[in-house]
Order: sequence, then C-alpha cells, then structure tokens
Amino acid sequence: MNVTVTIPIKAQILSGGFEVHAASDGASWSKAQLGEYSGKSGVYVLQANGKILYVGKTTIGDYGNFGERLRRHFHEKASQNSRVHKLLVSQTTPIRAYLLDLEDLDMLIDHGSASLTRERKALVMEQLLIGIYEPEGNAE
Repeated sequence: MNVTVTIPIKAQILSGGFEVHAASDGASWSKAQLGEYSGKSGVYVLQANGKILYVGKTTIGDYGNFGERLRRHFHEKASQNSRVHKLLVSQTTPIRAYLLDLEDLDMLIDHGSASLTRERKALVMEQLLIGIYEPEGNAE
C-alpha cells in the first residue's frame, strides 16, 4: 500500500495565513477575527517571527472547528491557562495561523488503495508536520 503526501514547505507556511491575537489577563477573545475560517476543520499551524510554535488539527464534534480550537488556545480562561496559551501570549511579534482545511488535505494526500477518511488524513498531516518542524508547543 502506498500513501503519497505533499507537505507544505516551511516558507509556504510562514508566508501564508493570517494574524491571530491572543487574549490574556481576562481579556476577551473573538472567533470573528478568523473570518470565513472560523467554521472550517483541518490542520493548522501557529507561527511567529519565522518560528513554528504549534501544529494542531480540528475535525468534527462540538469542539471540532478551527474557531473553537483557536479559542481554546488563545483565550486564557478557555485554555485553562495551558502551556500552549502561555507560549502564545509570551510572543513579542504577531502570531499567524495557517490552515489546511479538509478539502486541501484531500488534494495533498493521495491514499491510493488505502481507505482514509478526511479525519484520518488530518491526523496523518498533523503528525508529519509535528515530526518535521518539531514545534515547541507540541513538545511533551
């Protein structure tokens, strides 16, 4: 069985996406800043100052869209002051989010004769990006 994956190069990730602002010290945070991406699902990369900070995935369910996942990273109370939230609010330069939505993943992953759902494709891409870029926020 062969599975072929096209992985975005770091320059593509760093030059793409859009700014996302973190909220700390009880400040509010709005999914509206994500625009049309808020309700999407897929694999996302958070980066600042040329450094990939975190790679995550969104799939389905109550907390399975991009807006909900980012709210849980960027809003202090929703994150329960997590390690990822602390990393994000410690950045001195703007944070950018890059999203490969589920449709993008269909084009980037040729599953050949294997049977892979979109959610499994997201898992494959997330793990490959973490393995390649070794983001600080994904370190144990």
